Amino acid sequence: MVRLVKNRRFGVSTRLFHTQRLAREHLIEIAAHGFETVELFATRSHLDFHNPAVVADFQQWLAEAGLDLASVTVAPADDAEQALFIARRISVPVLTVGATTPRETAKALETLGEMAAPLGVKLAVDSTSMSPLGSLVHFVESGVDADVGICLDFAGAHRTGDLADALELVAEHLVAARLPVDSTIDWAAAMTTAQKIGYEGSLMFDADVRGSAKETLARAKTARSKMERWLTSI
Repeated sequence: MVRLVKNRRFGVSTRLFHTQRLAREHLIEIAAHGFETVELFATRSHLDFHNPAVVADFQQWLAEAGLDLASVTVAPADDAEQALFIARRISVPVLTVGATTPRETAKALETLGEMAAPLGVKLAVDSTSMSPLGSLVHFVESGVDADVGICLDFAGAHRTGDLADALELVAEHLVAARLPVDSTIDWAAAMTTAQKIGYEGSLMFDADVRGSAKETLARAKTARSKMERWLTSI
């Protein structure tokens, strides 16, 4: 039986603006298109999360825009341990990191896990950084001594196979979902499967800019409307 998740929350990754310094206006623009949450794409050139004053500003901008922070994704070249300190000021439900080698990733996650638990942060591995997907599932189940989930990139799963099958495969470990704005994904089947496996987290648009950011957000808003219709018709 499919369990309906009421009031599904949708968001946008700030990767949409990653070539710029993140500013209050960017978050206001996301909120103006009807989104409730954001994912912070954590690079110091985008938002200097090493600086407590900058993190405080970010917290204020979120409040002014009426947005929640659903997750933080750490870019490969940046410091995941430092990114965790954002959670000392702002609630960070999920911190997503990329994988390198299984041994190095396990060691890093075990260190991060000791820091993340007291802050109430769930760790996740980005599905684009370890393939095939079955290997990632095996890794989080038996390859690391820490409580770790999976952030599933829908576009990547769609390119390499069947998205519905991928959702079933990661079901027990899915803690974050990243969606493309434009794709050939069968969204009716994808949303049905997301409901079936009981995923309750946000659906986060990882927007690749084609045209202006405003145009991309408008397309994301349209895509969201279609998904909500499919979700409510299940």
